[in-house]
Amino acid sequence: MSTVLIINVQKDFVSGAIVEDGELQEIFDEENETIAGNLYVGSVQKIVPGLNAAFIDIGEGKNGFLRISDVGKSYIQQVLGSKQLQEGTKLLVQVKHDAVGQKGPQLTCKLSLVGRYVVYFPLSRVRGVSKKIVDPRERERLKSIFSKLEKNEGLVVRTAAEGIPAETIEEEVQSLKEEWRQVLNSFKKARKVKLLRREPTAIDYILRERLNKNIDEVFVNDPEVCEMVKQEVKKISKSILVHFLEGDLFERFNVYHQLNVLQRRTIDLPSGGYVALDTTEAMTVFDVNSASSTMGKNQAELAFRTNVEAAKEIARQLRLRNIGGIIIVDFIGMPNRDYYDQLFKKIRESFEKDPAHVELLGFTRLGLFEMTRKRRTPSSEQLLFSACPVCKGSGRVFSATIVLRRLFNELNKIDLAQYSSVKINLHQRFSGYSEKIKTLVSEYKDKIKISFSNSDPNDFEITLSKKV
Repeated sequence: MSTVLIINVQKDFVSGAIVEDGELQEIFDEENETIAGNLYVGSVQKIVPGLNAAFIDIGEGKNGFLRISDVGKSYIQQVLGSKQLQEGTKLLVQVKHDAVGQKGPQLTCKLSLVGRYVVYFPLSRVRGVSKKIVDPRERERLKSIFSKLEKNEGLVVRTAAEGIPAETIEEEVQSLKEEWRQVLNSFKKARKVKLLRREPTAIDYILRERLNKNIDEVFVNDPEVCEMVKQEVKKISKSILVHFLEGDLFERFNVYHQLNVLQRRTIDLPSGGYVALDTTEAMTVFDVNSASSTMGKNQAELAFRTNVEAAKEIARQLRLRNIGGIIIVDFIGMPNRDYYDQLFKKIRESFEKDPAHVELLGFTRLGLFEMTRKRRTPSSEQLLFSACPVCKGSGRVFSATIVLRRLFNELNKIDLAQYSSVKINLHQRFSGYSEKIKTLVSEYKDKIKISFSNSDPNDFEITLSKKV
């Protein structure tokens, strides 16, 4: 399986995509405006004891939400100087999650600075090595870096650090420490709400978070960015090939066409089945169906094969659409526990390349599969689409029967004998109902003039002209 990273630069606008065997897995660009990870000087606007929370002005429109339990002793000592938390208090806060809908951004005082190889926690003692690094010797080697830390500092070693010389990792740690000192100094001098540290630009983000050992080839259409990629690749692996190509790479690699899948509720599977997905505020639900699938020796084998295909596609859709939170999957029922155990292994394999933290909780007593996926930025649906002004985001409109019944009721309220003409304007979908409408008011059908230019399929317009 070949994994390709595409970096597409157009007039200083940077977009990136990951494609595996020609199939789009992930997309990210500068349009995905996010403040997650940014550090701010904030001001406490309101404390709500019932929620054990505070609302903080960070200068980004909506006030941020901060759990008071996040304000630990180390934070109070080093940042607040033992001051009481009250309205008007100046705080150093970090955006944990972007604003979603009517909710403002979620903030934290458990601050962290993210590098390529480590995540540095200046006010926490948390220490660990990525679970994706499984070699015991490598884990022990990387843990030796903790000896360089102060008592109240924390560090998590990221997956990208595997096989990287300790000196390189320690250099990054020192760089993050220096950056923290500058941030803290700027905070103490600040007199008003402002941004202190912004997360990296799109190209920096791509190089830090998406260029790794899983990538086989990189295609870039900008000479300067291409040189940056080559320098970064030297630190990671000699096996990664870097290519410079002119033109729109998203067009060349069929990325634009594949983005159309984001508008679809159902996704077809290779064997003839399909996956349907629905998203609510609380969770995302996937429903797996065999449909026209006939592959397999028997019904159990058919269900298992379709479920395995669905697991791979669901993992892809979660990455591509950047879906987070609680996720429920209704797989096709199978006859015994062995099938479910095998399916669980396939599900785990499907999520191995997902950069987000995924927790697989397993099957419930009802046979539903539960999992969670963490993300800090809005989903692709929130970024790329807005609610339909006609259906209000429901994806449905009233049936023709309902609208025509309302129309007939409105006409019955009018004394049509008083008017020389009655103009009815409906949506184009009612173009085949002209005779039926006139039949409903047969006594006055010669007065009725019907047009089909109304933009709202749920409504109609009635225009009356009085007799002269």
